[in-house]
Amino acid sequence: MIDSNSHPFSHRPLRDSAGSIFASPKTAIAQETPVECPDGGLSVLVVEDNDVDFMQVAKNLRYGTRRIVLSHATSLGAALQELGLRRFDVILTDLSLPDSSGLETVKRLRAQCDDVPILVLTGLDDETVEREILQAGAQDFLPKGLAGSSWTRKAIEHAVERQHTVNEMHRVTEALQTSHRLLREQSEMRKQDNQKLERLHQTAHEFLAKASHDIRNPLTVIKEHISIVREGLAGRINYEQAEMLEKALIRADDVNTKLDDLLDSSKLDSGLLDICRQPSHVGELIDSVRTTLAQRAAMRNVELEIQADVDVPLAYCDGQKVCRVLICLAVNAINACRDSGHVRIWVRHDESEQQIRIGVTDDGIGIAAEQRDQLAARFARPGLTTDPDDKFLGLGLSIAARFCRLNLGRLHIESEPDLGSIFWFGLPVAGSVQIFPRWLEMQSAPMKYVQLISFHLNESCTPAEKRDGELLLTYLTENDELLIQASDSQWWLATSSISRSTDTRLKKATDEIARLTKARAANPALDIGIQPRAVWSLETPTAEIDQEYQRLVQHA
Repeated sequence: MIDSNSHPFSHRPLRDSAGSIFASPKTAIAQETPVECPDGGLSVLVVEDNDVDFMQVAKNLRYGTRRIVLSHATSLGAALQELGLRRFDVILTDLSLPDSSGLETVKRLRAQCDDVPILVLTGLDDETVEREILQAGAQDFLPKGLAGSSWTRKAIEHAVERQHTVNEMHRVTEALQTSHRLLREQSEMRKQDNQKLERLHQTAHEFLAKASHDIRNPLTVIKEHISIVREGLAGRINYEQAEMLEKALIRADDVNTKLDDLLDSSKLDSGLLDICRQPSHVGELIDSVRTTLAQRAAMRNVELEIQADVDVPLAYCDGQKVCRVLICLAVNAINACRDSGHVRIWVRHDESEQQIRIGVTDDGIGIAAEQRDQLAARFARPGLTTDPDDKFLGLGLSIAARFCRLNLGRLHIESEPDLGSIFWFGLPVAGSVQIFPRWLEMQSAPMKYVQLISFHLNESCTPAEKRDGELLLTYLTENDELLIQASDSQWWLATSSISRSTDTRLKKATDEIARLTKARAANPALDIGIQPRAVWSLETPTAEIDQEYQRLVQHA
């Protein structure tokens, strides 16, 4: 390190007028720990293997109003090492060095530090070479014939000012690019909002069509039986009349079921339906619908049987939606049976697929091969929706298929005419490594990317606060997203997007958490940390994304 205000030819440590110590050129070549330049001064790295040329530069930089402190490197390797240790204001380099020559010297220096001006000392007088020097990344060049004049100091000072302007321009450019990206994302969000409004408008139209089609039949039955009683055609209330009234009550229940289906259909189409997946006991879910299905089977004189493996593990699902699917499939099966028919609800643990299969088998009229294949194709189609004029699929079966997708499974069908049908769906086992890839396979166009975000609570949180945190995160999870709890205080959110940037989803989550924690009755507010972890293109193979996901989760 050499202070330009000191004597440049001394071979022992000296003190300059300000009292700072500098070393001789021979002992300062990348030998000692660098020190920062004094306030207001310029730190210059001179890369020159000729000591005479270096001394000449040091001599002519000695005088001036602005202090210049030199560091001397005799090779490119020494210069790169020095640049790795400290920051310089200017680099002054020769092209011909022991370990590098020509434009390669400038390129490697520029690669090491892209925001520091590089001045080249050259003895060549060739416009082509000079132009190539500038294209390689140097800001300017100085003929060695002028290196011994005051122009060197001026060139250094001017280079610093120019670089400051360039750096500021880069900063402003990056800020503008960020603003442009955010504006583009906001534009995409507005576009999505407009599309959602269009879907809501379409939903209103569908509601009228579905209400007209799906509610008409049960209302007709209700009116017929009430009319019989009202007109006295059955006489006094007897067993037959009681049976009719029982049917009327059941059909009234059908009205409520249809209304539920209509509302859920509207919510599904508008993306407003809540989803709450958690470890659930399948046996308890079946028990919750057993009475309802038994009454319906008894009315149709159909035998209802329930078979379930004893050691079935917990399923990862939204239990309420599983019950809705079961009721839909079982009622359809009961209605398809002849008198004295048989319907069996069964549960099996598929260890190879790490899933739990739930199915409904009947010995009813079955489904023709063409219709069966059409149903299977509908169930396998991404983004399944309900056509209000589609009498073939039906509202109830359509919603059941969509609920299966929300629970990371698909509805399957096996049927033969006059032999009966089997409808079944799979639920992932709670804690299974198949949960994320099953969700990943559900993602499709127009989404282009999958984003992974982690949420974590402070380890010192109480159990009550952790429960509140889980409820809060479950609330802000949309039905096409996946929330997995990794521990008592950490969760992973997988979401699909048309943009690679996670800024929009992070801001939405941050704002929602702030709003909900502010409204929380308990104090203090929950401290939930949010961190983006990964972004993948949907064109990337599923196995590759899943492998990276598992690695991130294991090392979290």
